Amino acid sequence: MSPSPAVRTPQLPEDDPQPTPPVEPALEDCCGSGCVPCIFDIYEQARERYQRELEAWNARQAQRAGGKARKVRKVRTKPAPPGAA
Repeated sequence: MSPSPAVRTPQLPEDDPQPTPPVEPALEDCCGSGCVPCIFDIYEQARERYQRELEAWNARQAQRAGGKARKVRKVRTKPAPPGAA
């Protein structure tokens, strides 16, 4: 019987800063003309990407700490202004 292969743990980067959330545009940043994509659509996509990156970062930090996961805080957003599609 051959020995089982060693299980490798992935190397975690030394410099692994926490992702930063996107800056939410102000209501007056929207021109209200129905642009596609609207600045609020772009912000929503960036917020969703940030949420995924934050979850992955938290998982890496938990792995680094020996399995103690931190709770991921969801980012709340304001509803898009009327007319923004």
